[in-house]
Formats: sequence, C-alpha cells, structure tokens
Amino acid sequence: MQKWSDIQYRDFYDVPRIVVARQGEELFLFRSRFDDSNDEYVDYYEVYRMPVLAADELNGSWVGLEQRALAKLENIPLDGLPFSVTRRGVSGNDNF
Repeated sequence: MQKWSDIQYRDFYDVPRIVVARQGEELFLFRSRFDDSNDEYVDYYEVYRMPVLAADELNGSWVGLEQRALAKLENIPLDGLPFSVTRRGVSGNDNF
C-alpha cells in the first residue's frame, strides 16, 4: 500500500474537521461536519475520492469541496484516519 502524502487540514476542533490527503495518484477528502440539529460535530469522517485539484484550488475556501467528489466512500470513525494526527491539547502540535 502506498504512503499518504500532501496531508492538509482545516477547521481544527479537538481533531481536524476537514482533511485532504493524497495516496499515490489519488486524492481523498475526509470531512467531519457540524450537525446543527444536535449542535455538535459528528463523530465520524465522511470520505470522498476527489479529482486532481491544483494547489491554488486548495489554497482557497474548502466549503462545498465534497460536491466535486468523484465518489462517496464509506464513513470512518474520527480515530480511523489511515495516517497519524496529532491532537490539539495532547502535544500542543497541530501538524501531521
């Protein structure tokens, strides 16, 4: 299995709430959305296989990025990311 690379995230609240990562030639989006009806974040990531996105597309807003997905994949739990994430408050480092 190929390693994950080019990992970027936004909207950190306990864990990154939206992550883009590359595995080989494929790009994936992991999104943990805010559920307004429950007034909290969901406890899973929605996973999407994405088209190739240019760097400038990732520099802008990620709102609605999932609408460009090639496929919706199976959801995974917050602790199920296939790469390591440093949690805020544990080490003080917010980077992958």
